[in-house]
Amino acid sequence: MTDDAFRGEISEAIRAHAAWKHRLLTAARNNETDLPVQDICRDDKCRFGQWLAGVTPNDRTGSYFNNIKTLHSDFHKAAGLVAQKIADGNPTMAIAALEGAAYTTSSKELEEALAEWQAKG
Repeated sequence: MTDDAFRGEISEAIRAHAAWKHRLLTAARNNETDLPVQDICRDDKCRFGQWLAGVTPNDRTGSYFNNIKTLHSDFHKAAGLVAQKIADGNPTMAIAALEGAAYTTSSKELEEALAEWQAKG
């Protein structure tokens, strides 16, 4: 994979990550209970997760790859818990979870790791 293609995938992942954060907040505020929770909680259902599954650990340095894979999975788990609260009709609890340590930490760590991987890749 070319450096430009690699950086493009990471840029798309960062953009999609931000979009999902906004989407969950909007869904909680509007009490949109029809979220696909079973897909949100899985790290292999989004475009980045599918791309990441095709990257070998030796590509673009294994330490970045392994860290990103773990952080990406952790973020999907945290987002899935938020989505479940929304789907259960608990928007107040969902917003609290969006502002809570588990979600914000996993989100921030993933964003920072993606940016670092992109810069080093």
